[in-house]
Amino acid sequence: MRHVISWLLRLIGPALLIAFLATSDLNRLWEIVRSAAIVPILWSLALFPPFVIIKSWRWIQIMRAMNLVLDLPTACVLYIVGLFYGATTPGQAGDLLKAVYLRERGHPFAPALLSVVLDRLCDLIIMAALGAIGVFALGRLLPSRELQQAIVIVSGIGLVVVTVLLTARGPRSWALTVALPRIAPRLRARLDHWNEQMHSLTLTPALIATVSGATLISASFTFLRLWLLFLALDLGAVPLPVVIGSSALIAVLQALPISIGGVGVRDVVLVATLAAYGYSQEQALTLSALFLLINVEHIIIGFIVSLWFPIRQSGTISS
Repeated sequence: MRHVISWLLRLIGPALLIAFLATSDLNRLWEIVRSAAIVPILWSLALFPPFVIIKSWRWIQIMRAMNLVLDLPTACVLYIVGLFYGATTPGQAGDLLKAVYLRERGHPFAPALLSVVLDRLCDLIIMAALGAIGVFALGRLLPSRELQQAIVIVSGIGLVVVTVLLTARGPRSWALTVALPRIAPRLRARLDHWNEQMHSLTLTPALIATVSGATLISASFTFLRLWLLFLALDLGAVPLPVVIGSSALIAVLQALPISIGGVGVRDVVLVATLAAYGYSQEQALTLSALFLLINVEHIIIGFIVSLWFPIRQSGTISS
């Protein structure tokens, strides 16, 4: 029953897309696609390598804080494979398989998994903060400004609590050795073992500054790639802060297991955002398709790389 409910939730996004397509002029959609500028789209796709390198380097810094050593080429390959698995699973849960790759290479699983979670959390925090702009940009869809503020505050508090529990040694140790054993006493031995493995991770000013800087740079590349897609469809009337806010909001919503590859969820945000600036539903759906094109790029490249770098292979790229 739980499995059925999970699949039904995933169908919410596709159902929304079907509803949009049913009320759209398909001929107009095709005309917009044909008139899109190719050069900005190609530039957006070409920025994939620096996007991966920066994110992989940040992940390495997080791993080093837990005494996990990984070279940059291998980290880039695992990150690309993680993008493939993440893009093809609800809530991008498949990205966590990077921890399995690390375990196959001799690293303890608990800190490896924590490094992946923290790396994802870095993106989620910056996207949630910037997504607040998107919430207010879409304010006309919500019944009151108080509700907008409540959404931002609740999501912000939730992220802060999760961040502290994962990164600060004291709260993390309390959660693993006191709180969780009370809920699941049979897992006490395993939780104690995980706590020992994660003991080396402690927040330091240098680590915070390094990871924050890398996150801001990687986010800038993400928004640059998406902004180029706005330019490809001549949607210049949308202010850059709104482009950033709506794109960040999409990134946060895509993390929810209510869609497949962000289908439908992405369309809702873009239709509402572009409508506020006089653009049609067909233009918004075309822009959403271009956003999907980036995901398709990640899937294709990640799938090809995953064939060369199987999960049960040990060593590095050169082995």
